[in-house]
Amino acid sequence: MSFKNCVRQGHLICLIFFLCIACVISAAGQVNREISLNGPWQFQTDPQKSGLQNGFAKGLPDAAKTVTVPNTWNIQKGLENYAGLAWYGRSLKVPAAWKGKAVFIRFAAVYHDAVIYINGKRVGEHLNSGYTAFTFDISPFLTYGQQNKLTLSCDNSFSATNLPFQTAFDWVNDGGIIRDVTVYICDRPSVKYVHVTPDLQLKDSSANILVKVKLNETEVTSTTISATLKERKSRKVLTTKKVTLTRDGDTFQFSIQLKKVTPWHFDNPFLYELQVTTSNAKGIADVRTEKFGFKKVALNGEKLTLNGEEVRLPGIEYMAGSHPAFGSAEPRKIMDSVARMMKQLNVVITRFHWQQDDYLLDLMDEYGILVQEEIPWWQRPAQLTPEVMATAKQQLTEMTEAHYNHPSIYAWALNNEVPSTQQDNDQLKAFTRALDGTRLINVVGNKMDQKLAKDPGLMGDLPAWNDYVGTWNGNQRDVLPKKLDEIHPALNGRPLFISEAGLCEPAFSGGDARRIDDMHYHINEWRKKPFIAGFIYFCLNDYRTQMGEEGKGKFQIRRHGITNIYLKPKPSYYTFAQLCSPVEVTKVVRVNSSDILVEIQVKNSIPSYTIRNYLLEYRDANGKLHQVSIDELKPGQTRKFTITHINERYSFAIKRPGGTVVASY
Repeated sequence: MSFKNCVRQGHLICLIFFLCIACVISAAGQVNREISLNGPWQFQTDPQKSGLQNGFAKGLPDAAKTVTVPNTWNIQKGLENYAGLAWYGRSLKVPAAWKGKAVFIRFAAVYHDAVIYINGKRVGEHLNSGYTAFTFDISPFLTYGQQNKLTLSCDNSFSATNLPFQTAFDWVNDGGIIRDVTVYICDRPSVKYVHVTPDLQLKDSSANILVKVKLNETEVTSTTISATLKERKSRKVLTTKKVTLTRDGDTFQFSIQLKKVTPWHFDNPFLYELQVTTSNAKGIADVRTEKFGFKKVALNGEKLTLNGEEVRLPGIEYMAGSHPAFGSAEPRKIMDSVARMMKQLNVVITRFHWQQDDYLLDLMDEYGILVQEEIPWWQRPAQLTPEVMATAKQQLTEMTEAHYNHPSIYAWALNNEVPSTQQDNDQLKAFTRALDGTRLINVVGNKMDQKLAKDPGLMGDLPAWNDYVGTWNGNQRDVLPKKLDEIHPALNGRPLFISEAGLCEPAFSGGDARRIDDMHYHINEWRKKPFIAGFIYFCLNDYRTQMGEEGKGKFQIRRHGITNIYLKPKPSYYTFAQLCSPVEVTKVVRVNSSDILVEIQVKNSIPSYTIRNYLLEYRDANGKLHQVSIDELKPGQTRKFTITHINERYSFAIKRPGGTVVASY
């Protein structure tokens, strides 16, 4: 079981692990153990920054309140706007059997500065990065066979060395242990990460996999690694391998060749699983399991391609941390709802302004939604100081290291709406390319219609523009066609991606009716320009933000969504789903008293992509379910079906291979 997977099994399994840890009987070094530290922690604010002096590192005072981790204090009454220092603490029972093992603690995210202590001793710090995971080897700090005191100081003060920078960000400043905490116990050599780089050959669907394994023990220069490759869903074993390797740079590398694979696609998010095992003289030392998929996203002239096919893709962005009951400590039930809604909206692509929880990205992998993940550099600073450049590189390193294997991620992005310099973007682009040479690296601009070839949005691989013509970018929306024509030559033969567009209330009046009208207008204009590869609408939900125009405390929001902060749909939600459907029902004709002729067409605008293995589904007059296969239709193609013994309402649906409805009648 992988380090991340244990956390995803939920509190019950992890509680069983915790209660039974002393009773697990196994050969020495052959069982890895993962224990969730989610749940009750003590919490204490420290506005005077005197906690260290007052001994908080050794344990919090009796007056500390109990909270449930993951946690943000900014949804607590009286602390909604608190930006400063706070402390968390709990006891950790460490069995004597752990002595001699490698014991790690992993924080999936603490916003944004964290210092960790065990029994009053400083373990380490993680600064200027509130949305990326970090791990410490705590083996030397533990007292075995006893209770240990784990404490953490956390600071969400607005900072000139952090990204997001000072107050320049349009979301919440939620401080705290906002994601999962896990203790991981294994033998050495232990695995820091496994990176799987799949190389898909489009001509015959063969593939090569390059595997890089990095150990925590940097002194190890030679090791034996076993690997097992499976299809994730069927559990079919494709190959096993055992290799003795010498370190190449800072990783151990080997390859696996496959004669034929199934590519990952948003309509068929096919996943594979690689289990990697290290050993020592006693036996198995550590086991890690990573899932991945085979896909290729590329630019072909003015077109975007997925697995060699031209596509024009509709998408939407979700602003995490907006439910006022949870804030940035978002539970999985919220993430589950978001992923389902995206699929119901016919969305196949999204972006995130900051690094997301592993679980949400797992959902994107499994539901089939392409992702651009970004570091949270938004609008400022225009030019990076050496300190903030170091922060940006740290966040890029931690983001790519943690999320490298997610097949949903097609691009990393360096910044959003920053009047950034060519020098900064070139440096960070080269830095990111060295971390991951397989994905697009993008920059998002919001003034391409004004700056044209000088806009930072052209400095990435896929030109990206936030189109707010008619609102933030001037109140005359009818100039949009002209602006698009002016942008076209500046693209230098590449496609344009509309990375953001939408209507913010109450900054702009008109309510959801205006949102629907504006949505129709913009999407229809983008569809007319073949060089526009797709769009990401902003956004799925009204969202909590420290820049909000309405509300107070944890209810300070921007009404920018097609749902409210509780994810309840507005009328625009249903309009958007129709606009993003790849299929239109173009004809329904009665043949006789019991049969009808149905004609469907695959859209050839935005969206535009080949559909495969879709179903036309209906119930007949007796209530019996019928399914008619739609094997393959390319953009612009039509198909006719005769439906016999149709129900009185003539109702039927077109469904994706995964079962979600793309169109209904």
